[in-house]
Amino acid sequence: MLSDLLTDLRVHVAVRSPATAAGVRAFLSGAGLSLVGDPAEADVSVIDDAWLADPDAISELSGVVALGSPIWASTLAELAPAGWAALGEGAGPLDVLAGVLAAAVGLAALDAAQVGLLGRPGELGELGPSDSGDELGSGTPGAPSLTPREHEVLELLAAGLSNKRAARQLGVSEHTVKFHAQALYAKLGVGSRAAAVTRGVQLGVLSV
Repeated sequence: MLSDLLTDLRVHVAVRSPATAAGVRAFLSGAGLSLVGDPAEADVSVIDDAWLADPDAISELSGVVALGSPIWASTLAELAPAGWAALGEGAGPLDVLAGVLAAAVGLAALDAAQVGLLGRPGELGELGPSDSGDELGSGTPGAPSLTPREHEVLELLAAGLSNKRAARQLGVSEHTVKFHAQALYAKLGVGSRAAAVTRGVQLGVLSV
């Protein structure tokens, strides 16, 4: 029964905004879920875009509910093989609860806004978070902003390095390089390494 699932479900909330985190915790606790402080003890973790900087950590979580960037919709399937939900920053309390329940039982869930974006990958980067302070604009109108790490990965792709060699040069795991490559593809609206490089040159985010 649903009441039994709620009672047994343990949730970890790791959202950088204190106000949002407090609201999520209050609602989930009021719904009967148990809140834990250690993600290793949680059945589902509620995270935000701050976790995009450490994809390896995401892969170690059980169920995941991600709030924020549309990029989550195209990357969580690989990062969170258990259950997951990708929700926009405007997701309401009931959306978060539904996402938690879906992730807990091994399902994948998207809110309406995320579903609409899946067919328009070129728009993902433009709708991503703009307040992180660490994104690199290209100066070209309409061009997506790349994080410093995404820019490094794009340059290594352009240089012809394999994922393994790129990971070694950056001092990260191959999984992390694949994650950033997928984020790049989503932002640039492409589906391959060659297309990403070509698109990056066209948009002025990559020089040759």
